[in-house]
Amino acid sequence: MKLKELLEGIFKHGIFGTVLAYIYVIEFQKRGLILDSESKIRTKDDIDKFVSAELPDPCTDLRLFQIVTKCMVHGPCGTINISSPCMKDGQYCKSFPKQFKNDTEQNVNGYPIYRRRATDPVQVGKYSIDNRWVVPYNPWLLKKFNAHINVEVCVSVKSDKYLYKFVYKGHYAASVKIEKEGSLDYDEILSFVESRYVSAPEAKWRLNEFSLSEKSHSVVHLAVHLPQQQPIVYQVCQGAQAMDLMHPLGSRV
Repeated sequence: MKLKELLEGIFKHGIFGTVLAYIYVIEFQKRGLILDSESKIRTKDDIDKFVSAELPDPCTDLRLFQIVTKCMVHGPCGTINISSPCMKDGQYCKSFPKQFKNDTEQNVNGYPIYRRRATDPVQVGKYSIDNRWVVPYNPWLLKKFNAHINVEVCVSVKSDKYLYKFVYKGHYAASVKIEKEGSLDYDEILSFVESRYVSAPEAKWRLNEFSLSEKSHSVVHLAVHLPQQQPIVYQVCQGAQAMDLMHPLGSRV
């Protein structure tokens, strides 16, 4: 139900602009849209219109502030919380905390650097948090679904290529080693099995036969040829009947 409402908000209500065509895939993590010319994200002001990476003012929008501090704060990690799940070998791997930025900066080959102004920190749990720890979000979506929804601007044509690559890359796999207990460690008694990894959410999704990908338009390959380069031969006595057989109703020829 939430997915249906999310798609209706994007496609019908135009929360990101007027949608002319779309493609999306369902991703299971073990736990870009084509818009009309007036709705395309071209400037930093367009980015700020749809994506925020700052804590909202609790005096003007208390509900959004509560959702952001509950669902859209990363970690925290680093020296203030070395036990955070994103810590690897004593280093944080998700590029948090971000740097303060007074204005959004566009990036042709990657994500924009979102505006994160230096404001007074707020207390979230036992940690003091500022805009450097906020995961980018869309205010309308957060207030609609009251859940963690990370929104990033990906306007390069490469994003469409990535989606198709993800659809056809195959399922998750896991290497399993089987060893006889109490035996000597010889290679001949080891067996490696390449297995498919299916998480509980993916299993439920597939059992319900939900769609794994959708698109609004399809590309059809037409057998186009140059004049006089693909002659058609038929008997003179067949006449119009032969032409009807060669060009049936619904044909793209």
